[in-house]
Amino acid sequence: MMATKLTDLLGEQILQHNESNLISTNQLDGRTVAFYFSSVYYIAHWRPPCQSFTPRLAKAFNEANEEIKKKLDIVFISFDHKQEDFDEHFKEMPWKALPFTDRDRPTMLGEIFKVGSIPCLVVLSPSIEVITFEGVDEIDGDPNKALLKWSQGKGLFWTREARGNEYTWEDANCTECFMKPIVGSRYGCPNPECSYDLCETCLFSDKHEHPLVEYLIPNRKYSLETLLSHIPYLLDHKKTEEKIETKTMLKKDIKSIGFYFSAHWCTPCRTFTRELIEIYKTAEKNSHPFHIIFISCDRDQESFNNYRSEMPWSAAPMNSGSVLMRYFQFSVKGIPSLIVVSSDGTILSRHGRDHVTKFGVKALETWSQGEKLPHPPPDEYIWSYVKCDGCNMAPLIGQRYICPTCGNYELCSACEKKGHEHPLVLQPQPDD
Repeated sequence: MMATKLTDLLGEQILQHNESNLISTNQLDGRTVAFYFSSVYYIAHWRPPCQSFTPRLAKAFNEANEEIKKKLDIVFISFDHKQEDFDEHFKEMPWKALPFTDRDRPTMLGEIFKVGSIPCLVVLSPSIEVITFEGVDEIDGDPNKALLKWSQGKGLFWTREARGNEYTWEDANCTECFMKPIVGSRYGCPNPECSYDLCETCLFSDKHEHPLVEYLIPNRKYSLETLLSHIPYLLDHKKTEEKIETKTMLKKDIKSIGFYFSAHWCTPCRTFTRELIEIYKTAEKNSHPFHIIFISCDRDQESFNNYRSEMPWSAAPMNSGSVLMRYFQFSVKGIPSLIVVSSDGTILSRHGRDHVTKFGVKALETWSQGEKLPHPPPDEYIWSYVKCDGCNMAPLIGQRYICPTCGNYELCSACEKKGHEHPLVLQPQPDD
């Protein structure tokens, strides 16, 4: 931080809660101060996250003991466009605010602290060092403990260095000890109504109401037996609730399985499902049966039941595919998605949908033998879910170039030849 005093950031005066009086910013000296970036409206759009978060933060702050309030304060940095919006928002807040009339300062502070979205809560120590940029997530984790930690000059979240081949779960925090990111084994509740994650240490004192599962590490190779162990049982393709032991799949001496992520509410899913059913039936007639397990992304049981009844393959129970979804997270970037895995855990295709559309029954017949399809030449490769930012080709086909300077900027080979203001990097073609 270049600033050494709060006045360098907030100016000489700030607004006192519930008063029109301005007070000296110096009154905050020696305290931990959280900058709360928020708005009723932002870029002409309603911001419900701010509307729901502000009352939670205010409740926690009001309930904090006086010892915490002596050491900690919050300053509202408004991104509102009108004085009346600012006034409406600020009246809910039991803390201080940057005056609305100081219109250039919120933008300056947003740039200094790299505020990408709101609400955003940046917590600064008395020496103007950042304690955490993740104040919103820490309040959501445990508001009372977060405020206490901040008043002590610490963040709620903590972590440690990975040891050996331990995996780091970048976007996950332990619900009990607040390790973020979680390093090492991660356990979670598969119930979609729960948001509950534990590190390995906290697992031993777990008292959660549902059984927990250990997550599979993305990009690490697991046998098909291990992957299937995370599906409690299978449902027959007929519209019944008959339960089939998952391990019966392994007794069929199969060489691969396609995990089909799809949902009835998704129009492209329904379209591809019809295509996949016809090709699946053709492969069966040609004595090259291919095994598929439907992993539902449906929103209710009735939709799931009706959708799976159309399919001539087995299905995992609804809400039982969260572990596999997370394991394939770098592949399942949208639905429908067909991930094909061989019996030894080798991923034969991360882009099964594209391969089925391109190769038809040949794709299923090849996978049924535990083999990969031949690599397409570079000028024919389909980059699923990637669009050329030059000509809007979607999906991008052929060689793909990215601009590291612009970030999230992709060009096809034709647009690359037209030139770009920054150096471009050719993306290597994946091996699957």
